[in-house]
Amino acid sequence: MTIESCISFCDGQGFNYAGAEFSSMDALFSLDRVIQFSPIPVRGTTTISERFVSESDQSVYWNHCDSTIQVPGQPAALSDCNFGCSGNSTESCGSSGRMNLLYNGKPGPSLVPSVADGSWLLQGCYTDIINQRTLDVPVNIPSGVTAESCTAACQSLGGYTYAGMENGVECWCDNTINPPTQHVSDNDCRMVCSASHSQYCGNQNRIAVYRFTESGDPGGPKACLSTDVANFTLRAAYKNTPTNGPASVPLKIVLTELVPNIVWGVLSACSTCCSEWPYFSLQNSVFFPQSPSNPTLHASSIGPGDGESLSFVSSNPAFPGTQSYCTMEDTSAAVGSPAVLAFGGKTDAFSLCRNSTANDRLDVVFSPVTGHPHYSLDNCSPVTIQVIIG
Repeated sequence: MTIESCISFCDGQGFNYAGAEFSSMDALFSLDRVIQFSPIPVRGTTTISERFVSESDQSVYWNHCDSTIQVPGQPAALSDCNFGCSGNSTESCGSSGRMNLLYNGKPGPSLVPSVADGSWLLQGCYTDIINQRTLDVPVNIPSGVTAESCTAACQSLGGYTYAGMENGVECWCDNTINPPTQHVSDNDCRMVCSASHSQYCGNQNRIAVYRFTESGDPGGPKACLSTDVANFTLRAAYKNTPTNGPASVPLKIVLTELVPNIVWGVLSACSTCCSEWPYFSLQNSVFFPQSPSNPTLHASSIGPGDGESLSFVSSNPAFPGTQSYCTMEDTSAAVGSPAVLAFGGKTDAFSLCRNSTANDRLDVVFSPVTGHPHYSLDNCSPVTIQVIIG
């Protein structure tokens, strides 16, 4: 094996990235990859792999190919890749748990945002499990799965409202998104479609979901109900009602860091944590905590990235806040139910996740991600955030 043979193998398969890796054991090892004897789809690493065994010492080397760098892959020191290639010892072929990564510079794939002139619109990436499918109806597409072929199949087979691609090769249809799925970061749906390397088709246990509407309207809430609301509290309502415990829990701002002139906090359901900010207001789409005991203690919202908690800062001089919040109608609830909080137009991307680095404190997280250092997806539950006025 050499770097040149690695590039040739991946280039011949139409991939943008080639990775060379040494493994001293032909077994389970880092990055949750299972070594087998033929090219295989693998979760969170690469799309296909090729195995080589050194004739001199029976060491195992691998070619890995993909058109994107998968979660939870991270950059590492170049000096970590210190094993010579079996076919050319002057070249580096990674090491155990490390790969030399090479890129051809071509544009990468993407999640197609819309299909059929906007009639099918991407709703996002969702978790999926075998015994409780997010979309229930499987569809076989002999020509190969893409956003175009999957949505067309779901529409022609039964006029389904939802279509989803999973694992690079699967197409699923349904008229509803079924529990207990969780809306997660789009970065979790980055397995290249086998039929088109310009598109992503979900991932293992992750489904990229599209919704059909005649008008091309994405459906759900049409617009913000309000960007200005005074004096309200918040409750997180579980989408999948727990077998033990309440169906909803109150939320408050919990102090997480204090430095001179700056106080940081996160939105949390921690029942044992004290809070200076139990109330909230929206002003011009900025989310402001309110402190009844200290009205001069101002804090404002920071826009969360995928996988991050909803954070707030109180500083001198004051931070103006991020303008991305509003209230929307909860279309999944009974008429007369409280409005729900939205960030960036999304009401269904919030989860309550246990913070493993803060005594399992239960925090609100936006679009949870795989491999987060504080919030494991296994310890997250999807919620809607109800705005309680009065």
